[in-house]
Amino acid sequence: MGERHRHQAVRTGVESFDAFPQSPSRGHSCYGYSCTVSRTPGRTDAHNRYSESEDMTDQVPPNTYSVLPSRLARLAIVLAFAAGATDAFAFLQLSGVFTANMTGNLVLAGLTERSGYASSIGGIIVAILVFVAVLYAAFRVAPVGCKRVRLVGVLAGALVAQGALLIAWVLLPDTKGPAVIALLIGLSAIAMACQTAVAKRVDVRSGVTTTYVTGTLTSIMADAADRKPQELSTRVGVIVALVLGALCGSLLVGIAPVLGAALPILPAGAGVGLLAAFRSEAVAPAVTR
Repeated sequence: MGERHRHQAVRTGVESFDAFPQSPSRGHSCYGYSCTVSRTPGRTDAHNRYSESEDMTDQVPPNTYSVLPSRLARLAIVLAFAAGATDAFAFLQLSGVFTANMTGNLVLAGLTERSGYASSIGGIIVAILVFVAVLYAAFRVAPVGCKRVRLVGVLAGALVAQGALLIAWVLLPDTKGPAVIALLIGLSAIAMACQTAVAKRVDVRSGVTTTYVTGTLTSIMADAADRKPQELSTRVGVIVALVLGALCGSLLVGIAPVLGAALPILPAGAGVGLLAAFRSEAVAPAVTR
């Protein structure tokens, strides 16, 4: 806190700050908690009272949903597993298209000399366009500072899309036709866009992403090189979950493709349950410094 703001705090009698992600050695670390230090002018630090808001909603960065770190970690890991399973089914059954990893699709779109390019480029375009359109819409539905119910609704949209994909896969007669593949790719991309939007809104500066891990790997190495504290277990857990989701999805597709289509529904439902169980009701604005 700057000197000007410290003097201002002394005049008002209260000093507030966003404690994440300070080091434990500083004595006020919360690692994701939103903290308030109450100070009374004329009293020593020994008499000052340290208080932490119980429901974690008082002072949170504007792009942060106020949750306990352990709950955030569970949600991120579950959603990463869903992304891995979804991409496995899409790539193996929907003409070699990714519906969670748009970076992969952009690269595939440029590989004109690979086999199957002509049959997959249409699906790649559908995946990218649907993903970005739904992602924009999801961010509009759940803006910064929104109520928890909006985030739950967006994530429930991902669950509905996954369920619709499974129903379409079972009921439609020709799952290899271009029109049906485009429909399935669109449904899968809707699910991943909704999930990505929610993951972005609940992020607490952890450097965690749930539909791609390049950013997570970068965050791990950057913080390690800079010797900064980091949520390493969450970051590594997300990477492992993504790989496990893809592995499980691939194995189930090998047994029966319908099982691969059904697998992402389980983590999607678990994610909705986890998010709905969070006690905090809204994203609160950060303290201006």
